[in-house]
Amino acid sequence: MFPRSLTSIAGWPATWKIILITVAWYAVVQTVFGHSTAGDARAGAMVGIFVAHGQVFRLLTATFVHVSVAHLLVNMISLWTLTAVESLLGTNVFLTIYFVSGLFGNVLTLAFIPDNDVSAGASGAIFGLFGAMLALSLLRILPAAVRTQLLFILAINVVLDFTNHDINWLAHLGGMIAGMLITLIYVKTSQRPSVWRIAAGGMSVLTAISLVAALFVPLPGI
Repeated sequence: MFPRSLTSIAGWPATWKIILITVAWYAVVQTVFGHSTAGDARAGAMVGIFVAHGQVFRLLTATFVHVSVAHLLVNMISLWTLTAVESLLGTNVFLTIYFVSGLFGNVLTLAFIPDNDVSAGASGAIFGLFGAMLALSLLRILPAAVRTQLLFILAINVVLDFTNHDINWLAHLGGMIAGMLITLIYVKTSQRPSVWRIAAGGMSVLTAISLVAALFVPLPGI
């Protein structure tokens, strides 16, 4: 039923691999550290005061931390529905958008939330992919019907963001802006495979190092 290349994890699309890693992080790492605010912080969630004390890896690891099964499920389903980004732009551009959008969403969040707030979730990165699709539709690379659907979904999310205080709209905004900008750069400036291979490789290595750091670096004594 599936191509042979998809029957092993190595042959999976990057989208599926990120879903697998994120689910495993919640099921294993967060279970070990405890499904609580303190446990989430220990597992790599973003806490402004910890970042200020040098734990900048949290700007990347927070994308893999989720506060509940429902939170995880909603984000992973959303990510799965955006697999078209990888198909349209290629794995390297997809990875660059995902990691940079998550990072930018967390940086924007960091600039405006209180230092002791705990922020986590893949929504900034996912909104980066949404921004990529929106950019492609506004550039008329995708059909007008897709643009209409995306704008409708965006309107719904804007309403949800401003009516539900538990939703981090700053991460959504930062991620979407980053995703749109990277897509515009790809379409209008450079589609050289080597550029995006280096960008994706660099962000992947940084993210991997950050996840390892989250496992071993203790919370700062404050």
